[in-house]
Amino acid sequence: MQIRNLTAALVLVFSGAPALATTGPWVAADNVRVRLVATAPEADGSLHGAIEIKLEPGWKTYWRSPGDAGVPPRFDFSDSVNAREATVSFPAPERDDDGYAASNVYRDRVVLPVHMTVAEPGKPVRLDVVLDIGVCEDICIPVNLRARLELSADPADEEGAPIIAAARAALPGPGRPGEFELKSLRRVGGPDKKPEFEVEFAAANPSEAVLFVETPGDWYADPPKAVAADGGRSAFRFAVDRKSASGAIGGAEIRLTLTEGKVATSRTFKLDGDGVTP
Repeated sequence: MQIRNLTAALVLVFSGAPALATTGPWVAADNVRVRLVATAPEADGSLHGAIEIKLEPGWKTYWRSPGDAGVPPRFDFSDSVNAREATVSFPAPERDDDGYAASNVYRDRVVLPVHMTVAEPGKPVRLDVVLDIGVCEDICIPVNLRARLELSADPADEEGAPIIAAARAALPGPGRPGEFELKSLRRVGGPDKKPEFEVEFAAANPSEAVLFVETPGDWYADPPKAVAADGGRSAFRFAVDRKSASGAIGGAEIRLTLTEGKVATSRTFKLDGDGVTP
């Protein structure tokens, strides 16, 4: 997502009637703090919020797909009152490769947008989330935290709405055709047990691009490597270890996220029987 899109999102927050928000208290464990933020429900019952996570210097936590090592985050909103169907979204991570394992991480601070639905508009809303995350320096520590927020839509809260707007604007976007995009995914070799794929992409500085791969649960992707593709195309290649090779490749979905600096785009590809996508 480009910086101009972030600016536009922030302008929307402060134009017209201000978005009323509530910022919850911090809850802490060793080396990490967490709090909830939310704006007042919309007329259709939609509720936009965020989970803000702050880490001590040198510490990190993991993306939804942690990579070779790490703990995938888990969020349980089931004890919330008058709010349901929580969907947590994730900004693009960074790659952390120590020579033994490549992981997908966040450092310092990350804000995860949350969308929920208010079942009974006009009645009290309480958000209640239990987080199970891994926080790591040299050794990874599992952390369990519980954060709550009584949604009062405080007119004096000038912090919450911009936090949510910035978090939503930072999510990977659809890309810009010909400039910054994931063009194609196709199988280029390997047996069905470990097929190999090539991803063609466009970026202003291809050498700075990083690719993140998410596969079905019993498939394990190797870290992608940049290759010199035919015709000067920019491409990555990666192999996938299919632990359960009995399932068909056709119909499986692979979600790719491409970053270049602070810009990110994401696209999901559905494979046909030959491992090729449109």
